[in-house]
Amino acid sequence: MDFIPYKANEYLENVFYQIPKELFVNAYYKDLSSDSKLLYGLLLDRLSISLKNEWIDEEGNIFLIFSRKEAGEKLNLSDKTVTKAFKQLTEAKLIYEKRQGFRKNNIIYVGKINHISNTKIMSRKIYESRNGKSTSQESENLRCNNNKYNKNNYSNTSSKKNSYSNYEQRSYLPEELDNLYCNV
Repeated sequence: MDFIPYKANEYLENVFYQIPKELFVNAYYKDLSSDSKLLYGLLLDRLSISLKNEWIDEEGNIFLIFSRKEAGEKLNLSDKTVTKAFKQLTEAKLIYEKRQGFRKNNIIYVGKINHISNTKIMSRKIYESRNGKSTSQESENLRCNNNKYNKNNYSNTSSKKNSYSNYEQRSYLPEELDNLYCNV
């Protein structure tokens, strides 16, 4: 198979599955396998098809019908692995399956993620900072300005005696922020 690069007018031709970042950072979901997280993203995508087909129950909840066999084919997984992924999502309360009967596919309701609050994130960040650890966000935002290659005005002016006196906080212009994050 030959390598075919994208042309300038073709870069938007792909459609993507979205997997919430919360599944990767929330401690509540730490035991979910990668297959479960990917399956959840696939199920979220299928909600749009269900909405188009007007698969809405009497309480106004959107449901979908998605067999384990079809999930296995889409994700290239064995029946056992797909069943395990569905079970993990059920235990994490990310899906609820309603049986329809013998040899019929279950109705699946996709649940919302249990978000962690910002106060928990902030307390974790402060705690790790006190222990000498720093999160990737903190280390990314700090850069040393006291070296022979850096010719800014801050190099020799720091008179503070703390351990961060030779570091400065990065600052960005509003138009630069759009380019920092890939999902914006």
